[in-house]
Amino acid sequence: MRALVRPFALSLGVLLMGSLAPRAASAQAAPEQYPAQPGYQQYPQQYQQPQQYPQPQQPQPYQQPQPYQQPEQYQQPQPYQQPQPYQQPQQYPQQYQQPQPYQQPQQYQQPGYYPPQPGYAPPPAYAPPPEIVHHRGFLFLPYLGLSIPTGDAATGMDTSLRLGGLFGFYVGPFVSLNGELSIDVLNLSSPGTGSSASGGLVGFTFSPLFHFALPQVDFVVGPRLGWYDMPVTISYNDGSPDDTYSESGFLYGLNAGAFFWVGRIAFGGLLSVSIHSPSSYCLNDVCGDVPSGFSSLKVVGLNGAMLF
Repeated sequence: MRALVRPFALSLGVLLMGSLAPRAASAQAAPEQYPAQPGYQQYPQQYQQPQQYPQPQQPQPYQQPQPYQQPEQYQQPQPYQQPQPYQQPQQYPQQYQQPQPYQQPQQYQQPGYYPPQPGYAPPPAYAPPPEIVHHRGFLFLPYLGLSIPTGDAATGMDTSLRLGGLFGFYVGPFVSLNGELSIDVLNLSSPGTGSSASGGLVGFTFSPLFHFALPQVDFVVGPRLGWYDMPVTISYNDGSPDDTYSESGFLYGLNAGAFFWVGRIAFGGLLSVSIHSPSSYCLNDVCGDVPSGFSSLKVVGLNGAMLF
């Protein structure tokens, strides 16, 4: 039975394939046309490129397999090392050369110029002058000495005692502004037998000083400008009333001196030259102007003084 079924099945398959093959060819040759729908525009079908079948690939040449490589072995990490400090590369000494003997350089010599001898020491460097610490604040200059009257108006006057002083303040290291008071105890000759005379000379002046100082010495100089008064009294031994005479006027002159510092005090001398020009006089309370041609009294003072 199985032998009869197999030929029957083969013949039936051949018949079916034969009937289906013409239909497939006709369907491929004439595609079905559909009627145009209203509102749509029918476009012709685009030409389709026939499908190309892939070309058979060229067989690749045989490649020799790579040899087997042994995998690298795991390496233990090295411990951290402190970087070494930079070292200057060693320089090899060059070939030793024999040092040349020192030659003294020649110096240009001008005609008549002689080079300094060995052992000549250079001049000392300039040192600024020391600061003058004494010329600050107030100034006090007392003095005591002798006054010497000179000139025609000094008739009957001898050398007498003088005392006085200057008091003021510094306006800088080289200038001081001062007022001066001087008192001369006049030594008068007797005007006649049985009589005696006494008097004084008082001066009030503005006496600035200019200071020229060294480290231990101070030189001073300055004018005297002011007013003076000279009262004189003549006494009689016979009981007669005393005669009084007074004279006043303008005074001008000059002061000059030198002082040596010993700590905060300076000791020295002061020379004074004064000219007394009278402008009025009084005799027994009768006053008047000095007539023209009246002589001026000139006085030279030699004084020992201290400067504070």
